[in-house]
Amino acid sequence: MSEPIDVVVPNVAEFNTRNPGVPLGPAVTDVVTRLAGHLGDYAVYWSARRRVLVLPQGHDPHWYADVHRLLDTAAPPVVSPAPATGMVATDLLRDGPALARLRALLDGHDEVRLVTWGATPEVFLLAAALRGWGLRVRLDGVPEERYWVSRHLDSKLSCLDLAREVPGVRVPPGLLVVDSAELRGAVEHLLTVHDRVIVRSPYGVGGDGSVVLRRDALGTSVLWTAVERDPFLRTFPLLVQQFVPHRPGIGCPAVDLRIDDDGVREIVPTAMAVDVSRVRGVHVGPGSVPPAEAERMTRIGRGVGVAAHARGYRGWMCVDLVLADDGAYYVTEINARRSGAMPAIAMLHRWGHAERVVFSHDAISLGARGPLSYLDSVRPALARLWADGVRVYPTSVRGLGFRQPVLSLMAPGADATQAQEIVEDAARAVAAAVGSGGVIRRPAVVPGP
Repeated sequence: MSEPIDVVVPNVAEFNTRNPGVPLGPAVTDVVTRLAGHLGDYAVYWSARRRVLVLPQGHDPHWYADVHRLLDTAAPPVVSPAPATGMVATDLLRDGPALARLRALLDGHDEVRLVTWGATPEVFLLAAALRGWGLRVRLDGVPEERYWVSRHLDSKLSCLDLAREVPGVRVPPGLLVVDSAELRGAVEHLLTVHDRVIVRSPYGVGGDGSVVLRRDALGTSVLWTAVERDPFLRTFPLLVQQFVPHRPGIGCPAVDLRIDDDGVREIVPTAMAVDVSRVRGVHVGPGSVPPAEAERMTRIGRGVGVAAHARGYRGWMCVDLVLADDGAYYVTEINARRSGAMPAIAMLHRWGHAERVVFSHDAISLGARGPLSYLDSVRPALARLWADGVRVYPTSVRGLGFRQPVLSLMAPGADATQAQEIVEDAARAVAAAVGSGGVIRRPAVVPGP
């Protein structure tokens, strides 16, 4: 019997646009798709097994070579379909020559594991195609008959169900509304009870899909401006809840879970660094939060994971939490997919217990005009750091092609502060090299050790 092989497909754009009930429109879909390409390059870290990567066209070959040199592993082959839609799984299924190349790369193998960002219809179609080639196919996520579980858990409404079922799972108090009249009334009412409320769509991407309102004269006017701007907030039902701020010093806690047929197999505590409402980076591993909080987060995550497993969920998921000033944890959402923490989790697997935390910054703004060249502008600065023994890893460089270039980096450390300092020092070195004077966008919070 031949060695099984992974086919890694970062179907980020398909996942983020998979809900037909949210009409994003062409402009928002284009932004989501471009950002998904940047995140999709994280897939180079998802598997350490023999593998083929399916990446959107345009990945940087010099970056790709550097990553695998740093990992001390051979670079696997890449299939890049013609970009008809910008959604890599969709484009692969439409591209005959790309499918033929993939089939040739799988020749001699009997079994394939599909490693994806999350469950989408395109994954199941691709699995069917692979079976048609005579291959046994395993999914690292939910099977097609349980697709509904992924959809259900990925909705923030699922947190309300879990709070009724799972001991220790709490959600902020609030109301569920189904039209604009109810939305206005619920906001006005809850602002008489709480200083701040948050209006949240069941779905969202990268900070879109929510707005925080204060008890002041602007109140509802801010709401309607946000509704006009954000298509996620124009789709009902919506949640109107008390806004519970994070307790200072911890960051935005979360747990990443891996669930298989036998149950919850892995729980990784993390602490996200947030700039305003957008996630910019994440501390990952046992050193990301104080031990007592890691134990509490793990207990909540296990409860959610057991409930998800009972529903039929399989694969990775991320549970976002808020630690309030009074010490209570609230579950705010579940991402029924891999998260941006996955490259850091993969590195912790690789290093074992040698490192306690990895900091990964998803969107370092270099303060220069794009596009920038990785080879000519960024790599020389990183190469100097590597020559000095600095362990910093470029997670993705596709964002260098944006009009306002961004770069993703990660680094290990003995504690959260050290890991973040390594990334920020590297970011300053790169920013200085590209002529922006070392100005970088810093995460708004630094978790404690």
